[in-house]
Amino acid sequence: MSANAKTRYTISKVFGPAILDATVTTDNSNAHNMAGMTINGTTAYCAKRSQTGSAIYVIKNIANVTARKKVSRTVTIPYAVYGMTYCKNYLFMTCYKNKVIKMPVSSVSSGTITEEFTVSVDGNGYIPQSISYYGTENNEVLFLIGVGKMNKDDSFFYMIGTLENSKFIEKKRFYVKGSAGYEQAQGIFYHSKYGLFIATNKLTNGSATNYNMILCARIPDKISSVDNGKIYIPESEFRFNGNSRYASLAVRSLCISDSGILYISTNAVAATAGSEYDNDVIFRATNPVFPKNGLMEFTLSSKESLIVPNPDVTINGSTYTCANLGAFALNDSTGYCLISHTDKDEMQNKASILLSSSDITSTDFTRVKGSPVLTTMGHGNGMTYANGYLFVAAYDKSVNSRRAEIAKLDPATGILVETYQCEHAMGGISYYGYNSELNKDLFIVLNYDPIDDKSYAMTPEFYIGYLESKKFISVKKFSVQNPSFDSTIDQNYLQDIYYSPKHGLFYVTFTESTKIYRILPEQIMQAANKPLAPVAVYLKDAAVKEIESLAISNSGILYLAQNCSTSLNHDAVTSIASPLFINN
Repeated sequence: MSANAKTRYTISKVFGPAILDATVTTDNSNAHNMAGMTINGTTAYCAKRSQTGSAIYVIKNIANVTARKKVSRTVTIPYAVYGMTYCKNYLFMTCYKNKVIKMPVSSVSSGTITEEFTVSVDGNGYIPQSISYYGTENNEVLFLIGVGKMNKDDSFFYMIGTLENSKFIEKKRFYVKGSAGYEQAQGIFYHSKYGLFIATNKLTNGSATNYNMILCARIPDKISSVDNGKIYIPESEFRFNGNSRYASLAVRSLCISDSGILYISTNAVAATAGSEYDNDVIFRATNPVFPKNGLMEFTLSSKESLIVPNPDVTINGSTYTCANLGAFALNDSTGYCLISHTDKDEMQNKASILLSSSDITSTDFTRVKGSPVLTTMGHGNGMTYANGYLFVAAYDKSVNSRRAEIAKLDPATGILVETYQCEHAMGGISYYGYNSELNKDLFIVLNYDPIDDKSYAMTPEFYIGYLESKKFISVKKFSVQNPSFDSTIDQNYLQDIYYSPKHGLFYVTFTESTKIYRILPEQIMQAANKPLAPVAVYLKDAAVKEIESLAISNSGILYLAQNCSTSLNHDAVTSIASPLFINN
């Protein structure tokens, strides 16, 4: 993902266990401050601390714990715990003053501490606030540790190292840029497929609020690839907010279970003291989900829809309805739709109409004034805007002389300006960007022809190239995985594509439902022979029907063009409330 670009998601959540305060037996102090949390299999562990000690909690079968079920402490220990992680049958906890302690999970109930490790940074014994298992390399067990005292320039400080000979041995250090307004860093969790997750809080006059942001930065999964001293920019943010039930709800820690569920521990202060919400709680995220394969799943949250009419056209005295919204494109706030007649009759794929919306945020689509009926757009399956023109993937496999073209349209009039011949039937198209070395505008297109006598949808093939001398000239080819492909059914289709130099390539698949997959820009730049693996899949919510095309506005809003039920006599372009694609 391009620097300074990020995706902001809103987490949907349900209640898990309520973690009760406890008295630390060594000094009778109150352990009321939620601290670290970790999960091993189906068992969760967490801590609440006082100034001098902590209570440790064991929560078995955490996925099945009912909402706000009250959990009491298992044991207390004379250490003020901040962070917690699990590794190889042990809990590792960062503590006041400058310690990491090691506790066997087999003896949590007794509070046994088997080893202590001193943490220092440049000779100073600062409090290590957060910890996460990083991985094992060359038989060395590596941990990530965060030290708030070393934060600088709105960036959070972390070290990678080993715990040995009663010390933390630093091997690499780096920073992660914070999100504006979220100045307090809390717990961390590292996942080799997804990156480093950091819980952060928004404060008011130094006090917690209802506003939290979980940052995710793609830190390499090999320590040799980590740039020492580098500031990493989070590519994703996950908004986690309280509501009117809470005076404050502050995220303290987080972790992802083996089943891909994100768990989030919080300090909770109810708006009404003594209410059922006046207990610290561990929440379970229902959206997104983080499977082991590294393909994040997120169900889109749809918002308003604009109407795209299904116009009738008269050709040679006969009336035909253009009811297939196949392509959609954006130019700033102006939207364009190509809608075609695709019924199986003599005019199949031979009549298309260009429609536009002058304001994609509020104005329904209407036919471009004075625009003709376009007879050579074929199925009209893809469209993009670039340099004052619309470019349509105009393929048609049903005609005797197969159409494999890219058509250039004047968006103001809907008139065909130029046609470019393609080697393959291109079913999707998006502007890729200007290449200064070639001095060319580049486009990325999706091949709809069979590949090695196999379905084009099995391992989709893309070309990057330019338009010249009435031809599409390819300069690069790559392929991607299609996790939705199902060889047991006939319905394996692809729809339109969208590319953003900031956010990557989005392609729409269709089997029994539609899904949107995402490839990052750097994946395409580094593409070789191996099909690229998507990093995220976006699932439609119930309000969205068949997704045909998509685009992201300058303000970061994702818009989906969809074919609706035939009973409505119109299609729609729908805006998405979450996620938000931010350019800076």
